[in-house]
Amino acid sequence: MKKKAFRCRNIYTSLTPQLIDGYVICDREKISFVGSCEDAEQYIDKNTEILDFENNFIMPGFNDFHVHLLSGALMERDGVLRYASSEEEAAYIIWEKNKDRRDGGWIMGGAWDNFRWPKGKLPTKESLDKYFKNTPVFLLNKECHGAWVNSEALRRFNISRDIDDPDNGSFFRDDNGELTGYIHEAAVIPMLKDILSDMTAEEMASYAVSFAETASQYGITSVADLPLYGIRTEHAYKILENSGKLNVRIHFALAFSEALDEILKIRSNYNSDMLRFIGVKDFLDGTPMGHTGYMLKPYTDRPGFRSSSMIDPQYLKERVALMTKNNIKVRLHACGDAAVRLGLDAFQYAENIHGKRDIRHCIEHIESISPEDIGRFGQLDVIASVQPDHLPKYNFSDHPFHTMVGEERMKYSWPFRSIKNKGGRLAFGTDYPVTELNPLRGIFRSVSRLTDDNEPEGGFSPEEKLSVHESLRAYTYGSAYAANFDKRIGSIEKGKRADIAVFENNIFQMAYDREQMFNMKTLMTILGGKIVYKKI
Repeated sequence: MKKKAFRCRNIYTSLTPQLIDGYVICDREKISFVGSCEDAEQYIDKNTEILDFENNFIMPGFNDFHVHLLSGALMERDGVLRYASSEEEAAYIIWEKNKDRRDGGWIMGGAWDNFRWPKGKLPTKESLDKYFKNTPVFLLNKECHGAWVNSEALRRFNISRDIDDPDNGSFFRDDNGELTGYIHEAAVIPMLKDILSDMTAEEMASYAVSFAETASQYGITSVADLPLYGIRTEHAYKILENSGKLNVRIHFALAFSEALDEILKIRSNYNSDMLRFIGVKDFLDGTPMGHTGYMLKPYTDRPGFRSSSMIDPQYLKERVALMTKNNIKVRLHACGDAAVRLGLDAFQYAENIHGKRDIRHCIEHIESISPEDIGRFGQLDVIASVQPDHLPKYNFSDHPFHTMVGEERMKYSWPFRSIKNKGGRLAFGTDYPVTELNPLRGIFRSVSRLTDDNEPEGGFSPEEKLSVHESLRAYTYGSAYAANFDKRIGSIEKGKRADIAVFENNIFQMAYDREQMFNMKTLMTILGGKIVYKKI
């Protein structure tokens, strides 16, 4: 591999907010130099390939610390409904995308958001039945905690009106007791697992290739792939690694409930630069938007109702302690403030037994938190794994949180600055396909806390804004640190892997401009010194 020298006036290393006017030089897969033009001269010779990005912007590749790779790739294949403005439009989009299919297989689009629809009405099977009478349709919602299905899907699973709701889940019914076609939380899990169980490793690998191509177009060089309801995919990624076709680093997790022997075996077998076991993950609750986020006090619009934990608290503590004893990272989905406290209590329990260890456990999302718990992230060395593009994106005055959790608790929604100021570490991600696979959207949201219509004035809870440097660092070094891989990636410095992204504009100058950030072009993405994306 020829030595490459990248010339740029705006080099961001993630180590400091100051930009370097000079060169980044890559020798094979590692960075051999970063510094001024004058100091670079001794490293450049006739065999060096010089790439001139003088007035553009060079930075470490983004490390997206929270994605659901397979489900996102399936949605891209069968239809993304993120911006559909009604149930009817969403159903038609799925029809247009799949009308020529003849394989009779499951249609797995999704990312629909009923809060964008008239009166926030949930969808029904009838709108899908109009287009798909004999083809099963299973469409995860935007949060991936609910699904919209047609009659054929219900028939294939022998689900009728007499079925009982599972714990922490439900089959929605109309006033006559008939199934509507919307299923929620635990009711989704067995259906999704069964559908995907028929998919071969080779099929999964093909979707991973597609995902990696998309990731490269956004300057993403590594991701943390979290299991959606325990579905295993690492064997598919191994196929790509062995064939040299894995063009994004994947740090994957297993289900929290997986047998310890299996976890230890996977950790031993998957520990390369490109494909690594990163730990285990589970859900402590659902989401406040679905009234399944576990809250300390009742929902404002449902007096007396707080939801509940999806896991037994004592089992959680003992299991976290077992993982800690074996130096296995635990990542806990916790959106409600009671769920966040439950997770922190479990990590405290493990620390009390085994002492402090450099494992870097994580709490995911943190859509609501008690101010009493904010400082515990720093005290316990727990990573706040958050997704800034989850912040309100439209119609701020009508956002459901106003009526669901109330104004006082909204002050502590996505509290990035408060966690950081009290010693906590941040790792950023997209939660793709919950949001788009574009880190620049999250940077804009983090620094401005504005919707797509630039609301509210001054930003939502403006005291929680981060600087451009803090936001970029959380998306590069912060995520690498959370992955226990910060010695190799996450910053531009000598000796680290040459994972680099080149953007057309200086992000420090454009970060507060929604239009510029959402549409900024990636000019090149380099993974381990290899160019994996180049804008023609």
